[in-house]
Amino acid sequence: MIKFFRKIRQNLLSEGRTTKYFKYALGEIILVVIGILIALSINNWNSERITTNKKIDYLVRISGELKNQKEDIKYYKDNVTSEIKSSKRILNILDSENLDSIPTLKKLLGNTATFWAVTLSYPVTDEFINQNLQSQIKNDSLKMYFKYLKELRDSFNIQIDYNQTQYTNTIEPYFVKNINYSEIAIDYFKNGLIQGGPKTNYENLIKSMELWNIATFKLETLNTGNELLNTLNRLLEKIILQIEKEIANS
Repeated sequence: MIKFFRKIRQNLLSEGRTTKYFKYALGEIILVVIGILIALSINNWNSERITTNKKIDYLVRISGELKNQKEDIKYYKDNVTSEIKSSKRILNILDSENLDSIPTLKKLLGNTATFWAVTLSYPVTDEFINQNLQSQIKNDSLKMYFKYLKELRDSFNIQIDYNQTQYTNTIEPYFVKNINYSEIAIDYFKNGLIQGGPKTNYENLIKSMELWNIATFKLETLNTGNELLNTLNRLLEKIILQIEKEIANS
C-alpha cells in the first residue's frame, strides 16, 4: 500500500500537482502511523498474555504448594494436640501430689523435655512475590491474604525463636540439674541412650514449684502454637479459594 502511494506521489510531482502530492504524502504518513500503532498494540497484547500465563502458572503451583502445607499443618497439629494433653496431665499430677502417679509422670516428662520446631516453607510463593507478580493479581482479597500470610509467617518465626529460647534457657537447665534424662526421654530418643546413672527424686519433683511453672509455660507456648496453626490453616483455605477465582477470571 505504501509503495502504491509513493508511486502516485512521484507521478503527481512529475506532473506538478503539488497539492495532491501533499495529500497522498499525508496519507502515506497516516498509514505508517496506523501500522506502528497496530504493531505496538499486538506487542502489548502479547506481553500481557505472556505475563498473565506466567501468573496463572505460578498460581496453580502455589495452590498445590499450599494444599501440601495443609497436610503438614495437620501433622503438626496432631503432635501439638498430643503435647497439650501431656502437659495438662503433668500439671494435674503435680497439683494432686499423688505419689501413685509418679510412673505416669515419668512417661509424660519426656514431652516437656523435647523441643519440636514447626517448619513450614513456601518456595513457590516466595518466588512469585519476589518477582512482584502479585501486582498482576486483580483479586483484592487475594492480594490482602498474601500480605496476611507474610505477617503470619513472621509470627511463626517469633514463636519458634521463643520456644527455642525457653527450651535452652529454662527447660533443659532444669532437667540437667533435677532429672535423669535417660529415664524419661521419649522412645524416639530413648532407644539410643544408656540406661542407668543417678536416680531421680520424683517425690521432690512432684512438689516442685519450678517444675510446675515450667510445665505451665510449656502449655502456654503449645496453646499459642496451636492457635497459630489453626489461623494458618484457615488462611490457606481462603487463599486457595481466591486463587481459583483469580484463575477463572484471568
